[in-house]
Amino acid sequence: MQRLTRWIAAHPLYCMAVVALLSLLAFVTVYDLHDGRLRLKIDPTIERLLPEKGEDRAVFERARETFGDSDAVLVAVAMDGVFTPEGIARIDELTRRFGELPGVRQASSLANAPNPLAKGDMLEISTFGAQASEDPERVKAFPAEIAANPIYRDALVSKDGRTVAFSISLGDLSEEDFRKQDYTGKIRQLAREVSGAEQIWITGGPVIKAATVDALLDTLAFTLPAVLVLIVLMLLLVSRSVYGMLAGAATVLISLLWTMASAVLLDIPINLVTAIVPPLLLTLGLSYAVHLQADYYAVKEQSAEARVLHVLSKVGPGLVLSGATTVAGFLALMPQALPAIQQFAGLSALGVTFGMLLTLVFLPSALRLQRQNTVRRPLGERFFLMQARRLAVFDLRWRNWIIGIALLTVPIDLYFASRIHVGTEYIKSFHEDAEARRDFEQINQAFNGASIVSILIETHVNDALTDPELIAQVESLQHWLRRQPEVGSVVSYVDHLKLINQSLNEGDPAHYAVPREAAAVKQLLVFGGSSEIKRAIDSRFRSALLTVRINVDSSAQIQDLIQRVEERLHELKPPLNASLTGSPVLATRAVNAITSGQISSLALASFAIWVMLSFMFTSPRAALLAMLPNLLPVLLYFGILGISGISLNPTTSMIASIVLGIAVDDTIHFLARFNADARAKGNETAAVKSALASILRPVTFTVLSLCIGFLVFTGSELKNQVQFGVLASFTLFVAWFADILLTPALGSKLRIVTLWDLLRLDLGQSPQHTIPLLSGLSLRQARVFALMSKMEKMHEGGRLIRHGDLSRDIYVVVDGTLEAWIDRGGERKTLATLGRGAVIGEAGYFGQRRTANVDAVTPARVLRFDSQDLERLRLRYPRIAAIIFRNLNRVQAERIARTTAMLQ
Repeated sequence: MQRLTRWIAAHPLYCMAVVALLSLLAFVTVYDLHDGRLRLKIDPTIERLLPEKGEDRAVFERARETFGDSDAVLVAVAMDGVFTPEGIARIDELTRRFGELPGVRQASSLANAPNPLAKGDMLEISTFGAQASEDPERVKAFPAEIAANPIYRDALVSKDGRTVAFSISLGDLSEEDFRKQDYTGKIRQLAREVSGAEQIWITGGPVIKAATVDALLDTLAFTLPAVLVLIVLMLLLVSRSVYGMLAGAATVLISLLWTMASAVLLDIPINLVTAIVPPLLLTLGLSYAVHLQADYYAVKEQSAEARVLHVLSKVGPGLVLSGATTVAGFLALMPQALPAIQQFAGLSALGVTFGMLLTLVFLPSALRLQRQNTVRRPLGERFFLMQARRLAVFDLRWRNWIIGIALLTVPIDLYFASRIHVGTEYIKSFHEDAEARRDFEQINQAFNGASIVSILIETHVNDALTDPELIAQVESLQHWLRRQPEVGSVVSYVDHLKLINQSLNEGDPAHYAVPREAAAVKQLLVFGGSSEIKRAIDSRFRSALLTVRINVDSSAQIQDLIQRVEERLHELKPPLNASLTGSPVLATRAVNAITSGQISSLALASFAIWVMLSFMFTSPRAALLAMLPNLLPVLLYFGILGISGISLNPTTSMIASIVLGIAVDDTIHFLARFNADARAKGNETAAVKSALASILRPVTFTVLSLCIGFLVFTGSELKNQVQFGVLASFTLFVAWFADILLTPALGSKLRIVTLWDLLRLDLGQSPQHTIPLLSGLSLRQARVFALMSKMEKMHEGGRLIRHGDLSRDIYVVVDGTLEAWIDRGGERKTLATLGRGAVIGEAGYFGQRRTANVDAVTPARVLRFDSQDLERLRLRYPRIAAIIFRNLNRVQAERIARTTAMLQ
């Protein structure tokens, strides 16, 4: 690692050239130079967020393959004089014009809806429009006929008779072309030209998806520049250098470019979840750049290379560990079954990795090339030093109270967290003034439902659905559905069948029934059905589709309906096998699948970060301590969800794991600095003060950057992204507050040994074999003991122990030569020459005064430890402590034996 940092510091041009080449390749990957467009895909489709091989997805595909896509564009036009010959003519003209639009397969309305009429023994299938054209007087009968028809009632015209509905089914027109060519605007303009109406509302799956894509693009168009402005301002504040700002901004933008190139190569689209990735990565990359530059410009060395070496050795390990914990937080979301969450987790983890590597390689190299590296007084240095001293005094004085209050919040947060509800509101995620939301709500109100779900009935037996007994079960299901408060209407082939039977019997209401014989049923369906019936039953009469219009949008309400419907479907007798499907159903299942994995994702993230910290801190207990100040803000976050009523939805469900991975970075920085200062100063109280003074400024700047970066999401048109920004920012602020209060209080009595310390510590060759006190330990265990102790350097002639002093410290000579001597009548009498491995001062450990002076004959290094160090060792590393106590007793016994032998 040290060789690598030295190479980076010495070869900045090589590092920047490699980064430039990779960036050029990434740019060509993301941007199509031939077509002049981005290769990134935009995909707002809810059903594609589900697992490709899931049963829900399979049912949806079978229903669409057999009966066509039910996700049509719905248009509602407020017109005067609907039930007049002129009104029907305008409706007919508008329907025809809708059908002539490129990419439209069919347009349906009151004008071209079939209205069977019996003429003698024949059944004439004509439309309302044709009948109005042939006999204008018949228009007067249309309202009654429509009201008596369960298929058309509240579907073609609103209850007040003033609003007409049009259904536009798309053919091979893709969702992307529908959006790019602004079909919503074209349909609205066409409706206004033909009808002359001003009140026109448009909704449906394609419209909502197009509006969602536009909202996502508008969000990115706002958040990305806003975060870039934030990057420029924060880097200017930290570096106080235009060059430093440009270097930091370039680092962040390159990491985003590499991430987007990875998305293209991995075929990951920008969808409702992955749209968060670009601004999120910019914000995280900014925090890394701010942290490194805060240390770089505070270094006193004048040489740029010396600065880079100092910063990489000082900040590098912390940044690597910080990036690793953040990656662990993202990867904890990977076990989720939903592709969208997996794509978000993988893409974010890649982006964080790129950002961390570029911050450690590209940014120092760019700063290394800066012509003027004048040392500037860091912005706010005096203010933060003053506040750090006050915080340290406060944390140490009120240590027990801080810990107690923090623990007291746990059951309170858990209580409120138990009140969290799962779900999301699809249309209400748009702003209240959004056209897509306003149109949906108007149509939903006018026609008692604007969302369509379907029930696919499959028997796998030809002609099974012509059996009157099975038809009775389907009809009973329809009656039950119509009684549900969320259901506006239900249409099935049974309704078509009864209407055909009634029409063939001169419209007699008594014949609005199902024939008693299967043969008669089949005859009616074959010879009396129109093209519309093909969307309700297949040609072999083995599968049917019930179309259910619902008037709710909340996933929680839809889930309640789904649960009741599925319980009712289980009551159907064989061979009927029914499944609920449709875009609202798939979306609700996606939400439930995302949020149901919340606990497992958070637990996995916590465990992964704990294992990582245990490895780095070489102690599970120290790792747990580092986790606690960051788990508490996460618990508070869930408590806030319960108090505020904000639901746990696809975006808010990711905050806990993300924030946990990010927030633990500040704890790591404090504990690492506290550990180094405690070892250097030999005083934990002083180490708390110096550690806070060192990390408060950069940590505050990074948290400020992150919070403002997340708050940028409040400019989104989508409510779920606004909630994500506000809640993530709030939770990070609470985590920062816990890190400057709770972490020092918890860590003030803990000595930490990091893996980096172990790798850097030099105890000479084979200390476990050449130092008797370390006999029986492994090399790692010997280093752990040394790091739990205090390494002290001595200059030639320096005094280690003074005769007659009362002190309990014990010393072990690591290298160099020391001499023990006493003064006898003004004459120096040498008692022993002490070299590597010698134990000095063990008598003082047992309460005796020092019996001799000990001076350094040559420059030397010694390990100093006392009873408190040994007690900490016993608590955290009992196996190592047992061996040290054994060896210490052996050293004492050998010394007593030698003294006894001399007396004899």
